Parts: sequence; C-alpha cells; structure tokens
Amino acid sequence: MIGLRITREMFEILRLHLQGLSAYKIARRLNMDPPTVYASLKAAKQNFAEADRMITQLKASGWPIKLPEIEQHIRGRAQKRKTARMPNATQNEEIPLKLG
Repeated sequence: MIGLRITREMFEILRLHLQGLSAYKIARRLNMDPPTVYASLKAAKQNFAEADRMITQLKASGWPIKLPEIEQHIRGRAQKRKTARMPNATQNEEIPLKLG
C-alpha cells in the first residue's frame, strides 16, 4: 500500500477544491488565510506526485507479478525492526531483591 501524508485539513481543502471552489472561497469557508490554502494544495499535489512515482517504480520492478516477493521482503524488514526493539532474554531475568 502506498501511504500518502495528508491531514484532515488538507483533505477538506482538496475536497472543496475538487468541487470547484477557489482558494479564496475555501479560505473563507474554512476560516483560513488564502496562502495557507495554496500551501496545502501544493503539499497535497507533491504527495500525490510522489505516490505516482512510487507506483511507476513498483511497476518497473515487476509489480504486481513480484508482489509476493515484495510482501515477504517488507515482512522481513518489519520482523527485524520488531526483534531489534525486543529486549534479550537475559535482560528479562528476575533479580532477587532484599527489602528492609
């Protein structure tokens, strides 16, 4: 799955933009400054362009034919990260404490 970095605010701005509202009208409706709307639209377009590049790279590498290999690679990376975070068994040994 391709992840897009988009906030709720960006999503709402995009939704209104796709309905044909101008940046000024979007800003008025959402109680924002027009430059904020322009910046959000620009960031969203960059995110979608990045996702498009990622999809193009996946297709060039043989996706979806090689999908099982890619999924296995991703699972392997996730497992390595998970293992790296887990403390060693020796670190979990009980230590006797004497109180008082």
